[in-house]
Amino acid sequence: MSLNFVIENDVVLSYRRLSYTHWHALAEFVDNSTQAYFNSRDELDPLLQEENEILEVRITYDRNTDELRITDNSIGMSYGDLERALKIGKPPPNTSGRSQYGMGMKTAACWLGEAWEIVTKRLGEDVEHRVHIDVSKIAGGDNALEYSTIPKPQTQHYTYITVKKLHSKIAGRTIGKIKAFLRSMYRVDLREGNLRLWFQDEELLWEDESIFLQKPDGSLYKRDFEFEVYGKKAYGWFGILGKGRTGRANAGFSIMRRGRMVRGHPAAWRPEDIFGPGGSNDLINQRLVGEIHLDDFSVSHTKDDIQWENDEEEKVEAALAEECADFTAFIKASGKRQGGDTRGPTAVEVQTATDELRHEMETKEFVDSITIDDAPPPEVVAAANAQLVAQASEHEPNLMLRIGDHVCKIFISDDYSINDPYYVHEITNESMVVVVNQNHPHWIELQGSEGVLNYLRHCVYDAIAEWQASMRTAAILPETVRIYKDKLLRLPAQIEDGSHYEENGQGQLL
Repeated sequence: MSLNFVIENDVVLSYRRLSYTHWHALAEFVDNSTQAYFNSRDELDPLLQEENEILEVRITYDRNTDELRITDNSIGMSYGDLERALKIGKPPPNTSGRSQYGMGMKTAACWLGEAWEIVTKRLGEDVEHRVHIDVSKIAGGDNALEYSTIPKPQTQHYTYITVKKLHSKIAGRTIGKIKAFLRSMYRVDLREGNLRLWFQDEELLWEDESIFLQKPDGSLYKRDFEFEVYGKKAYGWFGILGKGRTGRANAGFSIMRRGRMVRGHPAAWRPEDIFGPGGSNDLINQRLVGEIHLDDFSVSHTKDDIQWENDEEEKVEAALAEECADFTAFIKASGKRQGGDTRGPTAVEVQTATDELRHEMETKEFVDSITIDDAPPPEVVAAANAQLVAQASEHEPNLMLRIGDHVCKIFISDDYSINDPYYVHEITNESMVVVVNQNHPHWIELQGSEGVLNYLRHCVYDAIAEWQASMRTAAILPETVRIYKDKLLRLPAQIEDGSHYEENGQGQLL
């Protein structure tokens, strides 16, 4: 009994020049494992349930031996399956799934390395098959493969593929990309609990991280869609990102085909009819997200994109743009402020913030935190604050300026603990000291210079408002403090408007 590699011999050398990436090459093996499982679920599931297992695919890379190994506990291959798998271009019996052209395993393995070995055992048979493929040997005209068998129990089922003499080592950013793309590619299998996927010792998990903007009635800005192009069905969902998930990295569409992503995060599809020319970073590109399933459409031989026929791509883009029209119009309208004023948050940003606030205030932790406890005596608080101010005053202030008759010193302190107040202040007849605690948990929530600026404003304006209230009333009343702080919070806009007025010189605000 023997096996032959049926192919023009030197063609195998050209596979190194295919436009694969490591993650798309590895996905070819995962496709074979998952499709073999789906083809034989009725036979395999009862046994997996007895073993308290599900389909599992493990990918391991040994840097010392420079070997890559892909193992699975799927149905395994018979001699006939193996013979067919080693014929280039011989389609599998079932071409409606992820294994379609009869090319993937061979081209991916040859792209990855100079030699590879298959060890497989089909459920219900009593023999394990082992075959070794040396690419250089085949290219030199020798089609005969090293083949052997070993008796095994009929209940065993597995396939191990080892690729040796890799053409490029797997290290650095490539590892991160492999994990990111594979978990995204097989998100459907992972989310539905049909697959456990491992790279090295890390299990690749998928969580639907899209958090959608909430409408005033509590429903979400998310909708399913379905349409046809030339009799081929396209379906999926789209939505508007919210609650801290906005950003170009999280938006865009993932193209799914037969339960497997062919293009998407972390390199999402952005059809120009919806997202505009490439490179834009407007609100649409930051907030619109979705999945489109194109099961009936052709896929490239490397399975990294749809192989569009004629004007299919334009038709799909146009139909998808029409489905999303009201959502994109809402996003665009939210980016326009009344009167053309470009300051302040958009409606989408406000809604995102209120969604986040709602989430915080509905938690058990928030409810527990507002339970009224006995406050420490004022003299104890004053003594503790005085100690904190003295500690900060041992350093140079981050900001020092004169406000009227007072010298104002502002410290951003890294010396305080996470348990100290978010800010303390001390005001005398000649000076005002405000110390902001940089180690407070809220500090890490700040984003960018604008976030820090607004936070510092609140801390400093709280101190000034309390001082103003104490100078004008016998008791520091909350209502009085709020009145003074309200005036201070209006100052940045008034200052900006004043500068606009001066620049215009026509008696009208710009």
